[in-house]
Amino acid sequence: MKKLTTSILLALFSASIFTPIHVEASWLSKTWKKVEKSWNEAGKQSASTGTSGSSTSSIRLPQRSEYPSNFGLHQVVGHSLEAIEYQVLGVPMGATFRQVRNSLGEPTEINRGMRYGGIRFDMSFTKGDYYDNNVVNYIEITNRDATTHRGIAVGDTLEQVYNAYGRPTYIFGNNAWFYGAFMWNSDYISGIYFDNDGERVTKIHLHYH
Repeated sequence: MKKLTTSILLALFSASIFTPIHVEASWLSKTWKKVEKSWNEAGKQSASTGTSGSSTSSIRLPQRSEYPSNFGLHQVVGHSLEAIEYQVLGVPMGATFRQVRNSLGEPTEINRGMRYGGIRFDMSFTKGDYYDNNVVNYIEITNRDATTHRGIAVGDTLEQVYNAYGRPTYIFGNNAWFYGAFMWNSDYISGIYFDNDGERVTKIHLHYH
């Protein structure tokens, strides 16, 4: 339809060049406005009847308001994830400083852990050898250098997160989607956070307690 309309307008425009008739200078713009109005009305009609060429998602994403604002003292919420869910770039939680370096090479930065581009491996240290007693207990992903075990990366949509993980265990006050287990009013937490701007993932945190 658009091609036919465009052809007609071009034909009229060409005819006006060679035919010395008196017409308002704005005839083309007025005609275009009429055509655009027709297209817009047709688009609205298609959308209302469900025949629009571009389909929209029918998934209704969960909202923060659907979750409790608090829980009982030291109540455990959710369930622990399988160990493989905590792996990033093949590095599991509990890997030592030496194991991470042997697997990924020299880090781009060493500061409370090891950084490789947009991925940071934080360590918990126990007595003994620094390289073999420093173990990973937290991983942070800030760009698309890595994905979670289920393939989610920074920049992906919340719909993609929902398709990969399902309904969040909890949505915190900052709208972060959490999957895993935590104890209310305590430091115990084990799972994956997806920070987001309401539409897309902005940062990924993996905690292992």
